[in-house]
Amino acid sequence: MLEKSNYSPSSATILEAETLGLLEALKVAFSNGMHVLLFEIDSEILSNVATNNSPMNEFGHLVSQCRSLLINRNDFAISYVRRQANKIAHSIARTSLSHPKPHVFRHV
Repeated sequence: MLEKSNYSPSSATILEAETLGLLEALKVAFSNGMHVLLFEIDSEILSNVATNNSPMNEFGHLVSQCRSLLINRNDFAISYVRRQANKIAHSIARTSLSHPKPHVFRHV
């Protein structure tokens, strides 16, 4: 298991921030040579848009980047997990507020 936190002040919408997080997760996983991947996200909208060819809205350019990384892969799943059920991700998100630099958590 690999998790990464990063604090980045911006004016992005919640969906844009979630999509940026997924895009970064994809890049980190693939650059580390990982295969058979499960990405758990707490945005049901993003989960549906990223895995289906659903129409995109204001964050479409980011979803397109995610899709382009996944287009020739069949060894991944993106799954919606309610925020309340994902305590590790919630803890790491809170931790990123006190760590201004990116931090990678391995074997959480």
